[in-house]
Amino acid sequence: MAETLIGGLTLTKATRSGGPEPFELLPHSRKLIANLLGWKRPDGRRLYRKAFASMGRKQAKTQTVAALVVAEFFLSQEKKQEIYMAAKDRDQASICFDAVADMIRASEDLLPLVTITESRKLIRHNESGSIIRALSSDGAGKHGYNPSLVVFDELHAWGIAEQELYDALTTGSKSRRNPLWVTITTAGSNQESICYREYQYAKRVASGEIQDESYFPLIYEVPIDADWTDQSLWPLALPTLGVLHDIRDYEEEFRQALARPEKQNTFRRLYLNQWTSATTTWIPLRDWDQCMDEFPDLAGVPCWGGLDLAAVRDLTAFALCWPYQGKVYYRAWAYLPSKMLAEKTATDGVPYVQWAQGGHIETIPGNTVDWRYVVAHIEKLAEQYNIQAIAYDRYGARDTAQQLQDAGISVVEFGQGYVSMSPAAKRFEQLVHERQLVHDGSPVLRWNIECCEIASDPAGNIKPVHPDRHRETTRNDLVIACVMATGISTSAKPKERSVYEDMVPVTLGW
Repeated sequence: MAETLIGGLTLTKATRSGGPEPFELLPHSRKLIANLLGWKRPDGRRLYRKAFASMGRKQAKTQTVAALVVAEFFLSQEKKQEIYMAAKDRDQASICFDAVADMIRASEDLLPLVTITESRKLIRHNESGSIIRALSSDGAGKHGYNPSLVVFDELHAWGIAEQELYDALTTGSKSRRNPLWVTITTAGSNQESICYREYQYAKRVASGEIQDESYFPLIYEVPIDADWTDQSLWPLALPTLGVLHDIRDYEEEFRQALARPEKQNTFRRLYLNQWTSATTTWIPLRDWDQCMDEFPDLAGVPCWGGLDLAAVRDLTAFALCWPYQGKVYYRAWAYLPSKMLAEKTATDGVPYVQWAQGGHIETIPGNTVDWRYVVAHIEKLAEQYNIQAIAYDRYGARDTAQQLQDAGISVVEFGQGYVSMSPAAKRFEQLVHERQLVHDGSPVLRWNIECCEIASDPAGNIKPVHPDRHRETTRNDLVIACVMATGISTSAKPKERSVYEDMVPVTLGW
């Protein structure tokens, strides 16, 4: 009966023709649904109670699980079913729910049997009282559920905040005779997450290391140690390749990943379904080196600054950027206590002493950073350059920012999280790749660029990070300062000069 019902469903969105089409069970979809609905225990209950289905993007995961939900909703003998489509946020949870609702609306036989309340993302069976409901961690209660079927959509995006909802949905079916939990997801980057733990368990079940007859793993992935550029391996993660999609559908993203290392991990996660680090090399040195050029006279050109104050014995950074005649010019200064130069040269393995002698590091007397020295140096720069405002980390430089403010220099708080840093970081990256960024060849800034990696969150926001926070021999402080300067330069307008600033004083003769 399930095959008959599913075979009569209609897809109204994301179809090859752009219009409604009969739902087609592709081989990987059939494998999932047939195993979950077909295999039974001797007492008639389902064999598999938990499934983990993971593959690359755009592999009809949502449509497949929507068909599964429809079949279970209308054919199951379970009384008063509670079927939940659970996701990290409401928008994601709505995707799967909408696919189910669209399939029901397109069926003349099924639609009269239910009431669909779109505003509540709720479908109620008129006769039995069974429900289908979208849930998200940001809008759902955490207890009181008695689920018969739960679909966890894109579980890789779930973090600590979603753990309570996950626990409530996976432990709230004690009174159910035939519960089922299904995860559909692509790979992620957080190897401390709920999803990665589930992925590891599914891999061990698939390999036979763990014997769990109630668990069905279905993982399509390119092996992590394989050559990710070998396109002949891509069908291992993209089972619809050659059926719904052509290799050319992935060429643009692939070319970007080849040319821009910061996009490689994203491509490998989304399309090859590989669990990779959230960080990757950001700006290739070959690209950075091609941005070095002579500076014009920038004395009166409006500029913006970024200040990254490190710990008292570490590298402090200040940067200025000048948007000018189609280019953006960057200059950065590093500050280090003079008595720390030799020690840090030995521990970090970089020539601080030589850089200081060459004028690339501002040395501060003593063995700790005296913030007054940094403020005094920035005041001198403000006399030389037309500084509009300086961005600073609100958690680390309030006192120094106040000193700058007292000196007549405008300061702006700048958060270090993904939301605050991402627009500025993406703009900085764009300037490099389009060769609109110009720097003066500072070896300290170049080293920071070499050290710097980029991290991304599930929403696609990025921010620069140290390659390894457990190592103290890498620095990206000057890069952070440049990114903050970029951020306020793109969101601010130059201050208008007073007409009185350019007037010549006149001495009256009386």
